[in-house]
Amino acid sequence: MIDPVRQSMLARMGIQSWQLRRPAMLGVAPAEEAEVASTESPQEAIPQAPRPAGKLWLLAQALPAATLLEDICQLLAIRTDEVTLLSTPPEAHWLQQEPSPLLWLTEADSRWPEALVCPLAPGSAEKRALWQQLQPHLAARTA
Repeated sequence: MIDPVRQSMLARMGIQSWQLRRPAMLGVAPAEEAEVASTESPQEAIPQAPRPAGKLWLLAQALPAATLLEDICQLLAIRTDEVTLLSTPPEAHWLQQEPSPLLWLTEADSRWPEALVCPLAPGSAEKRALWQQLQPHLAARTA
C-alpha cells in the first residue's frame, strides 16, 4: 500500500495506482520486486556527467575567432587545447573543485559572478571590458 502523500503526488503526475501494480500483474513476486528495488541506489539511477577538462571553459555554441582565442590563452598562460567548449551550463560544484577553471560566458549570468563575460565576436568596448576582467587573473599569476 502506498502512503497518502506519495499517492497524491503520483496522482498529480498522472500515474494511476494500477500502473504501480504492474510488476505484480506480470508475475514478479513481491519479494523479488523489493530485492530489486533495494539493490538500486538513487545515485546509480541518475548517471553523473564527468567534469570537463581544461583550464578555461567556454559556454557557447562555437569557439571564437582563432586570433581572439589565442590572445586570451596567451594572456592566461594556457594553451588553446586547454579550452573546453560547453554546450550546457556547468554544475556549480565543478567550479568549486581544484584546480578551479575559468568560465567564459557570452552573456552575463548572476549564477557565475566570477566568470569572464565577452561575446564571441567582440567590439572594441567589449574587448576593453574583457581586458579589465582579466586583470585580476593576470595579477594573481604574476604574484
